[in-house]
Amino acid sequence: MRVGIISDTHKKVGRAKKAIDLLVDKGIEFLIHAGDIVKEEILEYIESKNLRYVAVLGNNDYHLYSVVDKYELVTEPFYFKLAGKTWKLMHYPKYIFPLDTDIIVYGHTHEVDITFNGKNLILNPGEVCARDTGFSSCMTLDIKKDKYVVTLFYRKIKTTEWKSKVKEFFISGGKE
Repeated sequence: MRVGIISDTHKKVGRAKKAIDLLVDKGIEFLIHAGDIVKEEILEYIESKNLRYVAVLGNNDYHLYSVVDKYELVTEPFYFKLAGKTWKLMHYPKYIFPLDTDIIVYGHTHEVDITFNGKNLILNPGEVCARDTGFSSCMTLDIKKDKYVVTLFYRKIKTTEWKSKVKEFFISGGKE
């Protein structure tokens, strides 16, 4: 299964749409937004793509509590199962511990994190908004029987070319 992961879109609707379009073009089957959505228009755009998704509310999303029932919005930490794996989704990294799921996704820091300790895969896609780094970033996670394949996509603002980096992590006892 291929999962797309974004975070920290903030007010940058155009950048969010470009990242979502890229992930859709890469064949994602599910999208995760790790918070600081900020603009309801971004949720509307995700819905327009007919994607299965979940989005966690971040520290800049208090105004979105009024539309929580309209979208697949959750509060942190949010636990779920997908592709035979247990997941924990949050905006704040303070909920990373305990390491109690196969895959942990967070946002907030605007810094990319791709960490695997042999049991837990910890992911932060960085920032779509490009506020801190000057780069808009997102990622895909391919869950295979025996490995995780994480592809980070990044684009310097005011350019059109997405570059990528791939990391593979071998797992045991997994199911595709």
